Amino acid sequence: MEVADGIFGGDTRMVVHGISMGAATTMMASGEPQRPYVRCFVEDCGYTGVWDEFSKELKSSFGLPAFPLLYTASWLCDLKYGWNFREASSLAQVAKCRLPMLFIHGDADDYVPTWMVGPLFEAKPGDKELWLVPGAGHAASYRDNREEYTRRVGEFVGKYIGPA
Repeated sequence: MEVADGIFGGDTRMVVHGISMGAATTMMASGEPQRPYVRCFVEDCGYTGVWDEFSKELKSSFGLPAFPLLYTASWLCDLKYGWNFREASSLAQVAKCRLPMLFIHGDADDYVPTWMVGPLFEAKPGDKELWLVPGAGHAASYRDNREEYTRRVGEFVGKYIGPA
């Protein structure tokens, strides 16, 4: 028996839930094989991929186009580390996800633009739900709507983890 099975065996039921960079991490992990105790995912305001987010930030924060800076940085990263910015794709990983996922995104998010949740939601096969939170900015859906957030996440998760 592996250590992880001893710790997380038996009746263990786990939800992977992340906000912002944690949401991107949640989606990246969702496309990988999962242990049987992982039952579903909740991602809150995650981005489609590193390339898209870096490109958006270059433009909005610095008024710069993706070319040549982003292309050069990605190329140098590939030379030095063997991977590039386009490979870090939440979108590609979500397309491989076989467990249920709840997508949450504020409709006033201008850091990770709200449009990014559309392609993510469409790419996800199988069971999924989307909640666009009215008026919520980046990573503010829970802060601004605690009761509804808790209720919606609880209802979604409850369908897949069963009774306590």
